[in-house]
Amino acid sequence: MKKLLQIRTANGQIFPSPRVNEVMYETPPSFCWLKEEGVGTYTVIVRQSGEIVWQGETQRNFIVPDIMLAPGEYEWNLLGEDAERGWQAFSVSEEAVEFVRPDPKQILDAVPSVRPRHLFYAEDIPDIVKTHPEAIETLKRNIRLAISEGLPTPPMYHQDEDALAYREYFGRHRDFCDRNLVACALGHRLLGDEGAAKQAKALLLTICNWNSEGPCSLEGIWGDEVGLSHARCLPALFDLCYDLLDDKQKKFVARVVSLYAYQCERLLTRIDFCQNPGNSHAGRLPAYLGEAAMTLKGTGVVPDEVLIRWLTFSIDIYGGIFPYFGGPDGGWAEGPFYSTSYTKWFLPFFSAVRRYSGVDFMKRPFYQRYVRFLQHFCPPGWENHPFGDGYWCKPDDIEWPGFFAQNPYHLYAERFGGDRMREWSRAAQKQEIFKLHLLDVFLPEGEPEENSLSGGMTRACAFPDAGYISLHTDPEHPESELALLARASRYGSHSHSHADQGSFALMAGGTALISPSGYFGRQYGSTHHYEWTNQTIAHNTILVDGKGQKPFSFEATGRVLYAKDEDGRLTGAVDPSGAYEHVSVWMRSFELTQDELIVTDHIELDGEAEITYMLHSLSEPTLTGSGMTLTRNGFTLEIIPEEGGLTNPIIEDKFGVDLNADVPERYQVTMPQQYHMKWTAPSKKTHDLRVRFAVRKADGKGE
Repeated sequence: MKKLLQIRTANGQIFPSPRVNEVMYETPPSFCWLKEEGVGTYTVIVRQSGEIVWQGETQRNFIVPDIMLAPGEYEWNLLGEDAERGWQAFSVSEEAVEFVRPDPKQILDAVPSVRPRHLFYAEDIPDIVKTHPEAIETLKRNIRLAISEGLPTPPMYHQDEDALAYREYFGRHRDFCDRNLVACALGHRLLGDEGAAKQAKALLLTICNWNSEGPCSLEGIWGDEVGLSHARCLPALFDLCYDLLDDKQKKFVARVVSLYAYQCERLLTRIDFCQNPGNSHAGRLPAYLGEAAMTLKGTGVVPDEVLIRWLTFSIDIYGGIFPYFGGPDGGWAEGPFYSTSYTKWFLPFFSAVRRYSGVDFMKRPFYQRYVRFLQHFCPPGWENHPFGDGYWCKPDDIEWPGFFAQNPYHLYAERFGGDRMREWSRAAQKQEIFKLHLLDVFLPEGEPEENSLSGGMTRACAFPDAGYISLHTDPEHPESELALLARASRYGSHSHSHADQGSFALMAGGTALISPSGYFGRQYGSTHHYEWTNQTIAHNTILVDGKGQKPFSFEATGRVLYAKDEDGRLTGAVDPSGAYEHVSVWMRSFELTQDELIVTDHIELDGEAEITYMLHSLSEPTLTGSGMTLTRNGFTLEIIPEEGGLTNPIIEDKFGVDLNADVPERYQVTMPQQYHMKWTAPSKKTHDLRVRFAVRKADGKGE
């Protein structure tokens, strides 16, 4: 019989699952695979102890059994035409969540004719106002700001070279659409605020007046960000503002909502999303498609059979292959910055599905465990959040206000976190204004899960699916602890990840002593971003004879080995060797104590080569013999090479590619200074390196 190879060949392709010997924490599990040329129909066979327990057939690249698989050992095979992949073992955990996918038609049938019905019902409003007093006060400030800012103007970047450019326009447009319009619509429904209602109606109709197939399209040839805001917000806004519109306006707005839904469907189909779910922007569209279906019911604009088709598409994705960048371990491969928004976009859809069907997508393993990732990579007060694009951004960032969610813990901590995480969530809800994620602020939190898979707060955690490890000396008190973070990921350097396998960061009381380097510059894809930030030289890893890892590649991979807290000893290790051409073995190990980090590298090469050992910081180091010292925010760090012949220490204060390279003067940006350190180990075939990072409280205030 021929062999189904199941080898990934492009960025963003799905990872076949279950993997060999993978433990599944959900039953029935979703089986997924790569489509193969010449195969139209696939058969999945599951057996236990040699006996078939389930078999299914599909023309898609995923399937979910219609029976529960009890905890235990299994194996599965994939057949297509006259070929098979071969049997692979997996198991279902004793802790596995039983998750029955909802029925799309039953969901649509359960959607009532009343308005509002999407984020909440009218009868919910008194309790929402009563139980969210601080959020209500913030909402009032948002409303005052929205009214003072008036109405937006349509984009002109597609026809006027002197108009506000695309990057600057969509950033400002989020203020009007995602922030001001949503705030006023909520103010109308929750507070009965007549001024908010008037502004919400004016904003909604103004935005709907713009051609959804032109520069506002999410399929746009000028860019998709404006269209993404419309696809994201308009379904909920139509529902919230329904009573403000006359019959013709209702039909008009409903048609605009439907046009964006059709765009979502076309785009997801065109890229074959279920085969290629690593398209970062497309990952949020299934939620918007499902929301449109629910809010458009009864409008007469879209036939019910199309609404059911949309809901089926959404539920198949969220009940199966999603999320691509987040695995059962709860980590997010694109890094903390993107995780905090990308785990918000779908929450209104999940909440509505739960209301109409009783089925809770948040029960799935990733969502239960995501709060662990937040605990380890997003404690309150950190000055940046390694790794990936946007690691330098915070919620109040000028570039991307609110994209690092002002409260990433909201809904996750309340359901699956411990007491400390809930405290962090409550504190983060106290905002001067809400900047971006207003649609989830007043969603029902739900009851805490007594047996959450998150497992509570820990000092050491490995995220092998996403590709991270984390060690914390005192996670209950991030303001005073040391924390070590490292990356080695099967996702490679694709999407918003960099060519930084093996890179690490050292945080002291939230201060980034050792940090990634580089920025977007003016925007994603700038010369600086592509030729510095994405490159290995910008990170705390190594070069081999001056060469780094391949950027923008699914093949430049690493893997997590372990993260342990045993007998009070914090240790971890990663294997980044797969990211280099001539590295046969590389084990990077970490040991963290209250006042120091030891990093040990064992590297075996195909032939003799120099190793460049690179570090980066936000404060200027000084040379101290073969080592270096830097001080920042009251902490002093001594970097002491101890083994491996690391010599020729060099400090540089400029990027290899200027932050504003090739950027017109009027769009140039200013970002905090960064410093770049490197050492060289002499040419050898095997390298054993050891560097000690000693941390102490500085005598005076640091930089």
